[in-house]
Formats: sequence, structure tokens, C-alpha cells
Amino acid sequence: MESSEKKYICFADFEFTCGYCIHKLDSEILSSGVVICDEDYIIKESFYCTSRPNRYPKMTKQCKKLTKLTQEEINNSPDSNDVMSIILRLVRKYGIDKIYVWGNFDRTGLSSDTKQHQRFGKDCANIQRVGRRIYDIQEYITEKLNFPEPVNIKELASAFGYKPISGSFHNALNDAVALYVIYKAVHTEDISHNEKLDEIRRTRIEKIEKRRKEAEKKQKETAFSVPLTDTEKSYYSHIDENSDEAKNFIYIRSKIASTMQNNPEKNDFLLLYMKTPEKFKVIPKEKYNRTLQGLSEKAVDFERENFSEILLKECKKFSTAEIKI
Repeated sequence: MESSEKKYICFADFEFTCGYCIHKLDSEILSSGVVICDEDYIIKESFYCTSRPNRYPKMTKQCKKLTKLTQEEINNSPDSNDVMSIILRLVRKYGIDKIYVWGNFDRTGLSSDTKQHQRFGKDCANIQRVGRRIYDIQEYITEKLNFPEPVNIKELASAFGYKPISGSFHNALNDAVALYVIYKAVHTEDISHNEKLDEIRRTRIEKIEKRRKEAEKKQKETAFSVPLTDTEKSYYSHIDENSDEAKNFIYIRSKIASTMQNNPEKNDFLLLYMKTPEKFKVIPKEKYNRTLQGLSEKAVDFERENFSEILLKECKKFSTAEIKI
């Protein structure tokens, strides 16, 4: 092991089987890339290796297109558990406890590969050991950059001037290097004057606002897809359309209208006050089971013909400050 006086950081990326009939919970490791640097961000070692899946060794068209790997490469590759043993030796050599990755799928993918090994009665201890060291830094970096939501590695690394020397993104080693570049830049550069980052942030904010407006429009269309009663018309005409009260009315009515439309043969429904913070759920009464009883604090009965009465009664109890829309 290297001197314990120095600290080392490990960045990794894994590419998994995908496409056709392969569910994400059935995925297996296709390739692994690792980059290890010291506390001064000097790269000490890097590692890359493909691996041969057990359940789905034949690559799908989507997988070939995404990873640029060939079937011949995969056929001549070792088992992923053997590849993980090399990664374990590297992290142990440098006294590393956490393997940094981007996003929450790597842990899921490694867990899935573990299950496939167990399915075929093969050793998977090394995959499990690596899986326990996986640490997602996507949220951490996103907050450091003051982004409203995460972006992909390619877009972010490109903002810091990174371009793979050979190959492309979705190559495990290239993506591990990209993650190293991002992490290093965030901790060593003046990112407040990075115009490319500003553009990414601005674009994301605009997209979020666009999605919000589209969602509001769709919610309003759903809410008014069932004709308003005279009482509802009177109520709605006396409130500001941009007020919390109006938003609350539209929110709850859209929930009711959507459920009734999706269950045209049903007459009896329930408006549930869920224990999960500030959320409503509307269901046909017959679907109210023990699970929902445990998840809800209160259930209000209503029938198709009198939903308007219940809606107005419930709307007057809350403001949008109390309901997450």
C-alpha cells in the first residue's frame, strides 16, 4: 500500500448490457474504467478492461452503438468478477474506501451482475466488494456548480475542455477520466467565470421552466376536461386565476377528473390524504387496501355525481403552501 500520509481518489465508470429484452435489473458489466489520482490531482494509475456477461453474452445493437465495443472483444474478455479483483487490488494499494461514480445506476448495475453470477452459480464476491465502495458524487457536484438538475458527463466534462484522446464517451475509461476532470476542475478552478457552465445552467433553467409551464397547462386541461358545475363556476369566477387558491382548485380537480376518466365504470371513489408530505391520491374505493390505509392519514368518500361538493369542501381547507403541486 502507498504511504498513508497521502490521500488518493478513485474515479470509475462501468458500462452495462442494455437494449432489446434486457431489463436494467438484469444488466451485466461489459467494461470497467478506473482512474486514481493523489490529493494534488496527479494521476497515479488507470485501468480498463472489458468483461464477458454470463446471461446475455451476445451484444445488442443498442449496446454496440452506445459503447462501440465489438462482439469479438466481449467474447475474449474475462469474467467481471475477475476484473473486479484487479480493481480491488488497486483501491487497496492506495488505501481507498470510496470509488466515485456519476449517477446512481452503477451500484444497481453491479448488484444486478452479482445476481446473474449467483444465477449461474459463479463467484461474485469481488463484484459485491466493489459495489460496497461505490459512491455517487453526481448530487454533490451538481450542488457545487449550482445547477438546478444534473447533466450528463459528456456535456459537463466538455465545459471543462475535456475530449477523449481516442474513442468516445460511453467508454468506461474515457468516462472515468471525464469524471476526474470534472472533480478536479470543481476543486481547483474558478468556475464562476466559466461561460460554458453558465450556458449549461441557463439552458437547464429554461428547460425546467418550460416543463413546469407545460405541466401546468396539462394539469389545467385535465382539471377542466370534466365540465364545471354552476357552483364550481361561481367559486372559480370569484378567485384570482393566478392565486394559490386557484392553483389548489385545479390541482385537486385534475386528480379527481383523471381518476374518474381512467375508471369510467366506477362510481365510488376516495380522496386520500397521504402521509408522504403534502400529497393527495384519488382512487376507486374498491382499491383501498391495507397498504394504502397505512400510507394515508385520512380518506374522504365521494361518488361520481357529487365530486364537486367534496372538491370545494376540501379546497377551502388548504393553500398551495401546504400542498406540493
